[in-house]
Amino acid sequence: MKMRFITSSEFGLLLFVWIVSVCLLRTNPYAADSSGQSTFESGLVPSPLLYRPAQGSEYVILVDKSVQKTFVYQWKDLLSPLRTYQCSTGENDGPKGRQNDKKTPEGIYFFTHSYLEKDLAPIYGVRAFPIDYPNPMDKKIGNGGYGIWFHGTDKPLKPYDSNGCIVLENHHIEDLASFITLYDTPAVICSRIEMVERSQLEKEKREMLEIVENWRRAWQGKMVDQYMSFYSPRFTLGGRDWNQYKEYKARLARSYEQIMVDIENLWLLKNGSTILAKFDQRYQTERLQSEGEKRLYLQQNSKEWKIVGEFFERKALRRGPPKDPYFSIQEEIRQFILAWQDAWEEKDLVEYISCYDTEFTSRGMDLRAWKTHRDRLNRKYSSLNIVITDLEILPASDREAKVRFKQIYKADAYQDYGIKNLVVVKKGQDWRIKEEEWQPMQGD
Repeated sequence: MKMRFITSSEFGLLLFVWIVSVCLLRTNPYAADSSGQSTFESGLVPSPLLYRPAQGSEYVILVDKSVQKTFVYQWKDLLSPLRTYQCSTGENDGPKGRQNDKKTPEGIYFFTHSYLEKDLAPIYGVRAFPIDYPNPMDKKIGNGGYGIWFHGTDKPLKPYDSNGCIVLENHHIEDLASFITLYDTPAVICSRIEMVERSQLEKEKREMLEIVENWRRAWQGKMVDQYMSFYSPRFTLGGRDWNQYKEYKARLARSYEQIMVDIENLWLLKNGSTILAKFDQRYQTERLQSEGEKRLYLQQNSKEWKIVGEFFERKALRRGPPKDPYFSIQEEIRQFILAWQDAWEEKDLVEYISCYDTEFTSRGMDLRAWKTHRDRLNRKYSSLNIVITDLEILPASDREAKVRFKQIYKADAYQDYGIKNLVVVKKGQDWRIKEEEWQPMQGD
């Protein structure tokens, strides 16, 4: 057997091919494994998945049009997808803009219906799940068309072969069905999924939680200038531009002695340069109350995130009967926690310590030691910012309850994030904190 040495030109060609291959692998967040399936680069997480409510869907569906794949992620493990399916999206590239353009939308959507094979024409396969395209932001910017579904197919799957829907093989759409809860499981459709370090995702998540909470507090506190600082100069709502909307909000703030704004079930999801904050909102004044679903769409203005779209759908939210003592106790405790939060943030040590029971203990400290500890921290930091989300109140009796919530604590350049557990007791007519436990977290 004769050996043949390659020439310098052949070596150069092989080297060029190798370099190109390496570059493609490094620029692509997916790398093919031996089975031909796609896997993500080690240690990176999808940038769209910022935050979910404690009672929200465990799963989120991501579609990457650039590789024609649909991924199922479980929030407790963002390092790798739970499922990966080959899919087909619209014939034409880019986000959907009008009817019959044969493009697949790009954005954040929720599933609205579920159809079985008996309800469908054969071309839709064995299952179908419509999404809420066009969503409120699509309508605001003029994106048209309708009838975008995730569905199966009665023919071989080919890439970029749909009229705009997301098409999967029949056995895959049946498997995907087990992860979908209508109106709750998000579907994020991207031109290409951006993968980031977990630390970057955590930083953006905390920033957005702080923005939403400060927006709420500015509205509730009737601080109109601060409230409007969260809105983009190009913001419009109900025919009002930014200045007209500010005048409208200032007029309402003067009309009411008190405004209460409560946020629950907060979702934070990102697609490209847009973040969606979706939550249940309860609004109340001495003369008016409303409840429903609020959506805020935010985009970056220079380095700051600003609200470019705001939409509210009035609807009844789940709650207990208003006269039920259980729910009266919950409301009492919720108001108590808000007062405690305000006193802590304002560094009002007298009011803050008055929220604690004389028998209070935490981390080996009694009430006197706790007061000394807090006084030292108040002197150390010039400003405090406390963000509370996913507040859960579980009454054990009419005079004792457990309270649990997620908390972001920010003091000057220092911040931490975790779960706070409280035991509160009622002494006379007032609630007091008897026990306090802190569990640091790295995020969902």
